[in-house]
Amino acid sequence: MALSAQDKILYVANKLGLSSLGQMQGSTGAVYDVDTDISGQIFSSASRHANPSVTNVTENQFEVNEALLVENIAFYVKDTSGNVRNFQAVYGSNAVIVFDLVIGNKRVMKDTPVFAAGSPYTFANTANARGGSAEEATSTLLPRHQVFMEGAGILIPPQVQWYVDYRIFNVVTGATIAATDSTTIGCYLFGTRVLLNFNTTI
Repeated sequence: MALSAQDKILYVANKLGLSSLGQMQGSTGAVYDVDTDISGQIFSSASRHANPSVTNVTENQFEVNEALLVENIAFYVKDTSGNVRNFQAVYGSNAVIVFDLVIGNKRVMKDTPVFAAGSPYTFANTANARGGSAEEATSTLLPRHQVFMEGAGILIPPQVQWYVDYRIFNVVTGATIAATDSTTIGCYLFGTRVLLNFNTTI
């Protein structure tokens, strides 16, 4: 029998000795950040990105009563104007992102490629009804999954730093694709988030 998201969170919390998480409430949640430094790392410098169009976290670790069970991991491309661009249009149809997810001092996902692009439209609707080319319609969506992976099922516990290392490759030639000066890569971690339940803690 498969474990539910809540069961996974409670199992890991008990292993870490965090018994209070059983009194918290879980809901859908997401964290995102953009590699504005073009360093190949996302979330590690989130504290410097005090801008909701860039990130929704103030640091790359959760507070005592917070945790996130990552179920979907998504990458997207932003240009210097803040528009979300089509990943394949910018880097070519042979491009693939390979990433590591690091929690604490351990790489819990290593050299993981993500190939799928376009759907699901979790954070935006298609904009083709607005008219214009498909690329123009794509650019009006903010934010949007461009390259994604589903079913990760990895828990980021409270008070532990995390970040994402990524590289872009050409899957045909195997060559590394350098980041462009006019675009940056962003990342979403989306899943079940545990938040403080005031009904049981006050």
